[in-house]
Amino acid sequence: MRKGRGKRMGCDITLFCEGYIKEKWINIDRWYRKDDWPEIMVTDTEGFDYVDLIDGSRDYGLFYLLAGARGSEEYNSYPPISPPKGLPEERDALLKKEYNYGDLPNNVNFHHASYLTLRELKESGYGDLMRLKGWVDPDEFEYARSKVQRGEKHQSHFVDVKEDEYRREGKVYKEWDGYINLNLTDMIEKMEQLKKERRIVSDDEVRIVFWFDN
Repeated sequence: MRKGRGKRMGCDITLFCEGYIKEKWINIDRWYRKDDWPEIMVTDTEGFDYVDLIDGSRDYGLFYLLAGARGSEEYNSYPPISPPKGLPEERDALLKKEYNYGDLPNNVNFHHASYLTLRELKESGYGDLMRLKGWVDPDEFEYARSKVQRGEKHQSHFVDVKEDEYRREGKVYKEWDGYINLNLTDMIEKMEQLKKERRIVSDDEVRIVFWFDN
């Protein structure tokens, strides 16, 4: 997949997982060891355990699929799961603190703020094996395909069919069943585990809330 075009500054994601528990949204991937749930006055550097849903990855392919950040449908055949929605009105106090209480106009480097439920992520199909097409390196493709056929998870790197022709040099066109983004696949699995641990019933009651900064 195309990660971005032209010379740009690096882009990072800030991402939280929340669960709807006792009629409010509560952060469930970070928590304060002493009193179980994070509160707004907890320091930024002490007291937290957390589950890193994307292992600190700066994955522009993932950023694009989540909200269209660092990419364009002009060059990608697989559209974002959703356009950016902005931050949800109801959210955990820790998240509000991290985002400066959600005052978006004052955070000039923050962009593409959004949120997606576990249901939306799963229904996109992007976490599962799916039909893909594009231009691939023949040797790398055969290696990846053999791993998937053995039941292993492996992501083939490919040039989208919408990309410029010069990017296809040395590659061949293929259609195959594969994973479009394994960081997304892994994140969905981790959210499923957090849902189970917190005894949350509905996929609509677990979500990621995130934004990007340059």
